[in-house]
Amino acid sequence: MRPVLFRVGGITVYSYGFMLFLAFLAGMFVTGRELKRRGYDPAAVYPVALAAVVGGVLGARLFYVVGHWSEFSGNWGAVFDLNVRGLVFYGGLALALPLCLLVNRLTGVPAAVMADSVAVTMPLSLAVARIGCFLNGCCGGKPSGLPWAVTFPGSAAPVHPTQLYELVLDLLLFALILRARKGLRSGWAAFLLFLSGYGLVRFLVEFFRYHPREGGTAFFQLSSLALLLGGGVLLFLRERSARRRVSLALDSASAGESAPGGKDPGREEEEFS
Repeated sequence: MRPVLFRVGGITVYSYGFMLFLAFLAGMFVTGRELKRRGYDPAAVYPVALAAVVGGVLGARLFYVVGHWSEFSGNWGAVFDLNVRGLVFYGGLALALPLCLLVNRLTGVPAAVMADSVAVTMPLSLAVARIGCFLNGCCGGKPSGLPWAVTFPGSAAPVHPTQLYELVLDLLLFALILRARKGLRSGWAAFLLFLSGYGLVRFLVEFFRYHPREGGTAFFQLSSLALLLGGGVLLFLRERSARRRVSLALDSASAGESAPGGKDPGREEEEFS
């Protein structure tokens, strides 16, 4: 546990904030590479990334504050203190997604293409952010007697390093999306795969994570399950519809007709933007 990385003069650099910064840098780099691979300007990621930072941090913080209202009663200045702990991914997603879609209109990149490009990097960014959680000592697990359990300063017993559990699972999800993205046919498919996959990640991690409030585990597991099932069902339906369209286009081509609009019948991601 090392909440403060270093100090330069009168400036304190916190591990949590620093890792969030690295997470956003990683996100911009990978998203830019993905946009370039798809034939779009990598610089289009910059305004969307700014919107993601603003919407993500504000939404994640507001979601945490609403869920931990009693912690801030009489100390509302702490709401703006992001150096300690208190960001919830679901709240960040809820505010960042519509804001990013609005800003993305300025880039000329179809919304589906931008969403799928961002989805590739999201698990990697979350993995980097979890390093900050581990160094900060937040988002920890329940007491454990396992050999790899960690004792944080001030804790009474060793606990599950749930931050590292999620880090590993996030990296596995990152590898899965990298491998699967070229085989997906519908727009938003990679994004829906990310939502469903991250829902599974959080559902599993919540079995080991500690929540001070009664019912906290059940709430987050139900939220994760909703994300898993909702994303998975939408992904299945969109892919089935897209593959049916591809099949019809190929049948038409084999009958001597050209594919509609001259598009590649093997992929329809931009039609769903």
